[in-house]
Amino acid sequence: MDKPAIEDHTDVNGPVPEEPPRTVYVKVVFLKLGEIDTVKEQFAADVFIQARWRERSLDSSKVSLFLSLDFENYWNPNIMIQNRNDSAKRSKWSELRFGKSGEAFIVEKRRIKGTFTEKMELEDFPFDSQDLSVVITSDKSIKEVVFEEDNQDLSSINVSSFADEQEWWLNDYVDSRISVIKKEFTQSKNVEFPVLRVSCIATRQFMFFVWNIIIIMFIISMLSFGTFSVNRTLPQNRLQLAFTLTLTGVTFRFVANQSLPKISYLTKLDKYILFSMIFNFLVSLWHAVVSLIDDKTAEDGRHDFWAFIFFIILYSSFQVLFLLNVLIKYLITKRKIQKNVTAYQVKAVHILGHEWSSNRRVRANKPATIVPIPF
Repeated sequence: MDKPAIEDHTDVNGPVPEEPPRTVYVKVVFLKLGEIDTVKEQFAADVFIQARWRERSLDSSKVSLFLSLDFENYWNPNIMIQNRNDSAKRSKWSELRFGKSGEAFIVEKRRIKGTFTEKMELEDFPFDSQDLSVVITSDKSIKEVVFEEDNQDLSSINVSSFADEQEWWLNDYVDSRISVIKKEFTQSKNVEFPVLRVSCIATRQFMFFVWNIIIIMFIISMLSFGTFSVNRTLPQNRLQLAFTLTLTGVTFRFVANQSLPKISYLTKLDKYILFSMIFNFLVSLWHAVVSLIDDKTAEDGRHDFWAFIFFIILYSSFQVLFLLNVLIKYLITKRKIQKNVTAYQVKAVHILGHEWSSNRRVRANKPATIVPIPF
């Protein structure tokens, strides 16, 4: 008995190729920036986000009544703002836009007003600059959608509406970076999702910390040299003065901690305060040890004199190295920001042309958007 023929559904031309991912062009405008909270690692902002993508089924030759279009019936990248606070106010609307050749684009616009989380990089605090980012992602994988910065509309920032300018200096450019993430809560852990991080850069106005913490700690630690003016035969008086200076340094350490989140690494300010406390400790330790030295071998005070010279060299070396480190880091950051500002200007002129106002060009051409270091 003949076996029934098995119907072959294989395409004679081979397997059907997968559709390429759709490109979504994103524009972000920082309409207003509010308070930057270093302790809570968040910032307040009013942000406008525009996303557009091709919809070939709506090309002008195929659409008749697009005014009554229901966008829910068409493909959508399902954009999400990853670092948005849940309490943020938001609104969303869509429209249809056509290119020069009649190609159709669905344009989705949204405005979000609230707080956004941001991981602060505080190694250089209080001489730091922070990226304030809006992180845009999708619930569709990179096989379905990819993000790109819009090459027809310019992402921008309104620096004149910055509300926290007493503590920060806002640089007049916007930077975009594309990456991917894996969402572990999904069924397929190896699936990657697109991410577009659009950032502006804020540089801290550090003079408050210089005058109120660094210079005060400098004066307190300098006073340690005054303890050598007390006769070495009166160690109790020397130690009393040294302990008072050390406890004062501890108080300032707690004051500095109130301006920082609970981080597991030392900032520049931490290192400066910690050195001042260790320096006071070493001076106190010497005053305790010098009383144990035999009077006959130390009657001319040579040990105390050379200890005094050693502490001067140690203290001066640290101050010079700390200053050089701050200055070098400042120059590197300044060069990086100037490079980014120049690239942003070129992009703005390319996209907007004559619409890029002369007033904004003059402001963007100003040298160094960082507060100069007054050392």
